[in-house]
Amino acid sequence: MAAHTPLTFETPGSPPAGAQSVSRVLRLLKCVGAAPVHGAALGDLARDAGLTQPTAHRMLAALQHEGFVSQHPELKTYTLGREAYILGFAAERRHGIKMIAEAGLQRIATQTGDTVFLSIRSGDEAVCVDRKTGDFPIKILTLDIGHRRPLGVGAGSLALMAFLPDQVIDDILQRYEAKPNALYPSAAVIRQDIAATRRNGYALNPGRIIEEMVGVGVPVMDSRKGVYAALSVAAIRSRLTGSALQTVLHTLKSEAANLQRELMKTTSP
Repeated sequence: MAAHTPLTFETPGSPPAGAQSVSRVLRLLKCVGAAPVHGAALGDLARDAGLTQPTAHRMLAALQHEGFVSQHPELKTYTLGREAYILGFAAERRHGIKMIAEAGLQRIATQTGDTVFLSIRSGDEAVCVDRKTGDFPIKILTLDIGHRRPLGVGAGSLALMAFLPDQVIDDILQRYEAKPNALYPSAAVIRQDIAATRRNGYALNPGRIIEEMVGVGVPVMDSRKGVYAALSVAAIRSRLTGSALQTVLHTLKSEAANLQRELMKTTSP
């Protein structure tokens, strides 16, 4: 069983007065959603959500009773339940970016031969909402669908963050610094990566997480020039250098423009 990587779930500001309990339950549910396929243990979920184990256990029992969480009978790990799936399906029908982007993601995977990711922002994090793999035999599968990372960590996540307003970035990095993780780059390094991303117009992860894995990402903008989503490709280092990198970038930018046009069609009155 793979080791469980600690997660953090930060959202801007504090919850409304009297809503702290609801906020804690939702934070715990996010942790369950970010768990590996086999689920996460009670202790891991309590730690990631900032709860005591008894409190997390009571909340998980209530979520399980309502069908939002399931517990594996043998492993005793927790995963999302049927009701969470139903809500996600309803949200997908309304927001629909995964469905709209699917053909473009497949084209990127086919043309590059490598792994392509579609990511969106959720608070201080990037969430992988879809992934396609190409035919190159060495596949980079660092993100599963539903997996979360802090904004700025990884190419797609960096593309989501770099074009946010400066004050928003400062606030996010202040919260990021408050909970350091040895597996991730420092806030100072992320600031350097943001500056480079703004200069270049694309995000590059030169091996910040896994040394021999390189990623490149581009933002998908909305009609107000805000960042709606990000497309990124990850591959072994030798496949994303020189002219090969430029070819992948051209493909990503082309599909990002296509996706932006399609999204504008679905959101126009």
